[in-house]
Amino acid sequence: MKKFLSILAIFSIFILYGCDKQEEVEKKNNIITVNPVDGKLVIDTTNITSDVTFVNYDSNGVIIQFIVVRGTDGEVRIAFNTCQACNPSPRAYFVQEEEYLKCENCASLFHIDKIGVEKDGCNPIVVEEKKVSENEIIITTDYADTLRDKFVNWNGITE
Repeated sequence: MKKFLSILAIFSIFILYGCDKQEEVEKKNNIITVNPVDGKLVIDTTNITSDVTFVNYDSNGVIIQFIVVRGTDGEVRIAFNTCQACNPSPRAYFVQEEEYLKCENCASLFHIDKIGVEKDGCNPIVVEEKKVSENEIIITTDYADTLRDKFVNWNGITE
C-alpha cells in the first residue's frame, strides 16, 4: 500500500506540473488566426505590444504564420515566421526571448526592431507586399500563398 501511495503521489505531482506547464505555454504564445475576406488577410494591430503575436493563416491545409510585434520605437512590425537561411528545416521558426527572436534551428538572435527590415541571413522573411494603416495590416492571400511552400514542412508554434 505504501508503494501505491508513493506512486500515486508522484503521478499526481506530474499531472499537476504538466497542467501548469500547458497553461504557461498557452499564456506565453499569443496566437491568433485570421480568415481571408475577399482575398485579403486583415490583421488588427490595435492591441499589438512588444510581446510577439503569432498570426496564423490556413492556406489550403498549410499554416502560414506571421510574426507581428510593436518595436521599441512604437512601430508595428510584421514578417513571416520562418527563417530565410534555415528554411526548409522544420525548425526554421522564431520564438521570443525578451526583445529578441531566436531561430529554433540555429539559435541566432534577432532584435524585434529588425523584423520586416532585414532581408539577408538568419532572420524572418520580410512581408514585402502589405498595406499598413494606423490600426491594421492588409496582405492579399495571393501574396501570402506565394510562400506556402516554405511552411509545408514547418513545425512552428501553432498552439
